Amino acid sequence: MKKNGFTLIELLVTIAILGILVGVAYPSYVSYVQDSRRSEAQAKLIDLANRQEMYYLDHHKYASGLNALLGDGPDKLLTENKYYEIETSSSKATVDFTLTATPKNQQAGDTDCAFLAINHELTKTATNANGTNCWN
Repeated sequence: MKKNGFTLIELLVTIAILGILVGVAYPSYVSYVQDSRRSEAQAKLIDLANRQEMYYLDHHKYASGLNALLGDGPDKLLTENKYYEIETSSSKATVDFTLTATPKNQQAGDTDCAFLAINHELTKTATNANGTNCWN
């Protein structure tokens, strides 16, 4: 007699193997997605730092806020996909600036490399829970 279909044991073994594969692959996928979102914020920070330098050449001081730097706009800027909020700070606008990107929405769970920053010396920093610089 010919047997059609799968036995219960075959089905359970298949489900167990799939569960193991998903358990291994999903954390890697989440890490990859967070890294790609981070690169969007890094690119925007570098762009804004370049704009600050151009502003400095024109006005002999750095812009005190993103509104002054970008024209009519908010003082806090969301990246294109709204995963990071960028703001600028300065101890003295004629001398320095620091642009900081803070994770928002789905990216807020990124503890591997949470806050990204770049300053007037183009020093790039990104801190994680251990306090080590993780800007790649």
